[in-house]
Parts: sequence; C-alpha cells; structure tokens
Amino acid sequence: MEWLTDVGLGLDYDALRLDRTSQAWIDAGTRLRDDVAGRLAGSVIGVEQIGSSSVLTLLAKPIVDIAIGLGDEHEFSAVRDRLEATGWTYRGDAGASGGHVFVLETKISHRVAHAHVVDYDGEQWRNYLRLRDLLRRSSTALARYEAVKQQLVGEVGDDRMAYTDGKSKIVHMLLDDAARAT
Repeated sequence: MEWLTDVGLGLDYDALRLDRTSQAWIDAGTRLRDDVAGRLAGSVIGVEQIGSSSVLTLLAKPIVDIAIGLGDEHEFSAVRDRLEATGWTYRGDAGASGGHVFVLETKISHRVAHAHVVDYDGEQWRNYLRLRDLLRRSSTALARYEAVKQQLVGEVGDDRMAYTDGKSKIVHMLLDDAARAT
C-alpha cells in the first residue's frame, strides 16, 4: 500500500490535519476503490469513493473513504472476512454514524483509508453519494463545508471525535438545502 502514502495519504490516530485534495489522492482512492470492488465481487452491490478526499481541492484529512453497499441477499460476514484477509481492520458497527467501519493502516496507528459497509441504497449510502456529488458540483456548498471544517480544526485541535461530530450539522444542512432546491 505504499502507493497510498507516496501521494501524501495517511494520518496518525493522534493527529488531525487538513490538506487540499489533489488529483493524486483521487486517483489513489479510485485505485483502492477498484481493488476493494474486485475483492468483494459477488458479495456486495456497489463500492464508491466518498468523502472529502474524493472532491478535488477540498480541504480534507489525508484519508480515503469508501462506501461499500451491502444488499439484502449478501452476508456481512463474507465481506468482513474478505476485507480482513487483505489488511483491513474491523472497528465495529457505528450504526447510523458510519455503518460497519474498517480501517486500513500502512503502519501501526497510521491510517490511510476507511471503509463503511452500509445497506446499498439505504439512507447512509444515499447521503454519502449525495454529499460527494453536491460538493463536486457546487462551489457554494464546498465553501460552506470547508469553512466549518477549518473552524472546527481551530476549535478542537486534534480531537477527531469532536471534529467529526461538529461536521454532522453542516452535512445535514447542506443535504437538506440541496433537497429543497430540487
């Protein structure tokens, strides 16, 4: 997985840092998404690159986020076994805050990617894709989201949980505003 760190991806657990998403990050995320999709073929319905590191120029943690869509006919245990066999670590079920969460580390306590296994076409799946697509097409939404992220980093320092919790309000606002506009 050196190719992920070679493009500047990766963050220690005790640090919170935002950098501009580059095309190299997006390309690395696409490669990782394709790798995961290939490994999970027949066990899931969809695999998508999501999150801030999938939106060119957006300030983001240098970590790839992937959504994995599980169908009713698929067994989570098969997905878990395949991901763990390729180096992903299962962190548990975060429920409505992220589904079944997996982390990919390149060294101890240095993560480069998160995978979220959620119901395909469920609310989480749809919101992940709606937010990504909104941020890619709307400079206004991107600017609002980025301003909140910068403010949070200034307020919470390296507290990742407070940062993540703080982002949820703007995410909901952006998605609600976009839904009302359609």
